[in-house]
Amino acid sequence: MKLHPNNVIAAIGALLCLVAAPLWAEEDPLSPDGAFAEAIQNAQRRTVKIYGAGIGRSPAYASGILVSSTGDVLTGNGVYLGADNLRITLPDGTTHPATVVRRSQTLQVAHLKIEANTPDFFEIPVKPAAGKGDWILAVSNAFKVADRAEPLSVNIGVLSLRTQLDARRGVNDFPYEGDVYFYDAITSNPGAAGGAVVSTEGKLVGMIGRVIESKSTNTRLNYAVPADTLTKFMSGEETAPMVAETPSTGAKGELGIRLFNLGGRKSPAYIDRILPGSAAAKAGLKTDDMVVSIGGEIVRNSGDFNRLTDTLKAGVETTIEVKRKNDLLTIKLTPAEAK
Repeated sequence: MKLHPNNVIAAIGALLCLVAAPLWAEEDPLSPDGAFAEAIQNAQRRTVKIYGAGIGRSPAYASGILVSSTGDVLTGNGVYLGADNLRITLPDGTTHPATVVRRSQTLQVAHLKIEANTPDFFEIPVKPAAGKGDWILAVSNAFKVADRAEPLSVNIGVLSLRTQLDARRGVNDFPYEGDVYFYDAITSNPGAAGGAVVSTEGKLVGMIGRVIESKSTNTRLNYAVPADTLTKFMSGEETAPMVAETPSTGAKGELGIRLFNLGGRKSPAYIDRILPGSAAAKAGLKTDDMVVSIGGEIVRNSGDFNRLTDTLKAGVETTIEVKRKNDLLTIKLTPAEAK
């Protein structure tokens, strides 16, 4: 008897269904009564929604994780942190004004603070809460689908590996320098940065990293900043920045950037021209770029730009974020000695 090709395909499909059925047939692990329900509920009570300022294609919202009972929150770095009305919505639906305590350009992580009691928070484990091949759950407010007390989105995936990522935007299209966890859950979406990655027991594995995308390949990475790296950041022990090629002489640094002189100190910090051969020229900055941060400090106007550039030292590497059309670029450069 000769089998028709369609019958062969149908038979193979049936066999695959029989093999796969025992994995999920009994219950959905993400359902309210599923195997991961307790871990999800644990993470939902400790993950927050963050709202701030948007610019271009950079969203005005993000996620964050509570790390103390007194309102300490960790999240991803971003322009939304520059808002005058930066605020955090807790899982109970209450919203509180937030302030930025410290930011790391190397890890793209920020420490925020609110004046509120937060009894449910993540205790960062001393040892890794998950290893290669383990299930992980990613909880975040991707695409801002949740509001007030609504529950956050949950993705399920498998932890692939821990490795070091050294990527710089403006050179390799995205900024990050340090260890990361890679996994197959899709978290590289607007608003997901700062969300919690937890084990099936609800223990913190890491924090969803800021979206980093390669323009040359049009791909994004799904990754988390490991929990132990977050501990080092909180204690001020994160990876030290790269040493500048030119030793600092203590002299004032010059970037080679000249701004438009429109509107005085309160005008936006738009670049009018770049001095030939300057640090800015070598780094690829361009006319009409708008400077939004220097060395992790928000630049709201020309006055902020002048104040921050006055503190730069020759030979000491710094990081500048600029808005170029609809893109936000993070570029490292080393000021030359001012003449």
